[in-house]
Amino acid sequence: MKNLVPLAIAIFFLGLLGSCTTTRTFSTADGSYEGMEIYTVKSPEKDFEEIKFIHVQGGWPSGPKGMMDILVKRAKSEGANGLINVQYNRLHVGASISGTAVKFENGVE
Repeated sequence: MKNLVPLAIAIFFLGLLGSCTTTRTFSTADGSYEGMEIYTVKSPEKDFEEIKFIHVQGGWPSGPKGMMDILVKRAKSEGANGLINVQYNRLHVGASISGTAVKFENGVE
């Protein structure tokens, strides 16, 4: 019976941790973030030049907003004025955000 108590406690905590869900968001409602055009699903309807694919990894405390700030900063440092195919992924041990930095032909409108 003594051997079953630690096993029961372990199963309880695994069940507790395995059933948690969290929702984290950042707003790109107007299609921009920090002065940069952002496209997650749809493609831009204007010409652009691809500059570089950027991938940012972080821990849980970083959150989507913190990692989006880093992604935008890196894209701007490469001369980009937009990001396309932006995706945020949450993993068991952290999270990542990625996108393709682009330079729109006629600049940001």
